Amino acid sequence: MPMKPIRFVTYLLVWLLAITAFAQSNQKVTLLLKNNGLLPREFKFLERHPDDKYPNVFTTYLLPGQTYKVQLKVGTSLAQVNQDEINASMRGSDVTGKPLLLVKATDADKTINLIQKR
Repeated sequence: MPMKPIRFVTYLLVWLLAITAFAQSNQKVTLLLKNNGLLPREFKFLERHPDDKYPNVFTTYLLPGQTYKVQLKVGTSLAQVNQDEINASMRGSDVTGKPLLLVKATDADKTINLIQKR
């Protein structure tokens, strides 16, 4: 028995709506994290998105003036942390670290200086 055209169109519209809703919820933004200091340095970061159950930790070594490209979901909070804070986070403690930013769609291709001048 052939499928009625209206039923087919309805299924197609529901499918397209679901695909577009899913694609919008995972919008990612590209950021550049820059070592604007005078010495090579190891940087450790904690990223936490409200939809994710667990935070993500990553480390990078950067030479002076070097940048590190990351792609983060809109709504992700990014903080600079030390090893003790990483260990506490892995044990389930809530760690804030040194907050860098809360990612917004307008942050696309933004460069974040990691050394704060005093």
